[in-house]
Amino acid sequence: MRSERFHLLFVCTANICRSPMAAELTRLRLGAAARSGDILVSSAGTHGHDGAEMDPDAAAVLHSLGGQTVGFAARTVTVPMLSAADLVLTAERRHRAAVTALRPSAHAKMFTILEFARLVRRISPDRLAGEDIARRAQSLVREASRMRGTSPPGPLDEDIADPYQGPAEDYRACATAIQGALVLPLRRILSGP
Repeated sequence: MRSERFHLLFVCTANICRSPMAAELTRLRLGAAARSGDILVSSAGTHGHDGAEMDPDAAAVLHSLGGQTVGFAARTVTVPMLSAADLVLTAERRHRAAVTALRPSAHAKMFTILEFARLVRRISPDRLAGEDIARRAQSLVREASRMRGTSPPGPLDEDIADPYQGPAEDYRACATAIQGALVLPLRRILSGP
């Protein structure tokens, strides 16, 4: 019997650069798990430009990496989106603060992308429970939340820089930072240890 789906929501400012890039890069990495619907990946912005297309430079980087942008439309994050998400990963600390203010009771599942990556590195693989992807992902979120109080504090800056209106290399650097941060968390979700 199939378990519940795991919902992963990425959040940035306008939902036209970082969060849609992160969502599509995650879908690419998850492959069949994303296509089967075991994990639902979406994005939104704290000040989303509802209905806007993805920034052309962000779209170009995604296309160069094998990603798709067809059908994308920016949206503003809402309380129902945050309630439905099992994990909310933000580009910057200010986005994490904004989504936490919208839904304070869900703070345990809200992290910056870089913060989550740092905490996951400290989690022993044998702490993850679950035979399927959704349960492993839920277990990873619980363990990362627990690690917040027991890990040494992270760097003062756990933000992914906004490439908006910058040169093409800023968009590539953004995609590289996102991909690098998500490698271990997604590997743990897909295969456990």
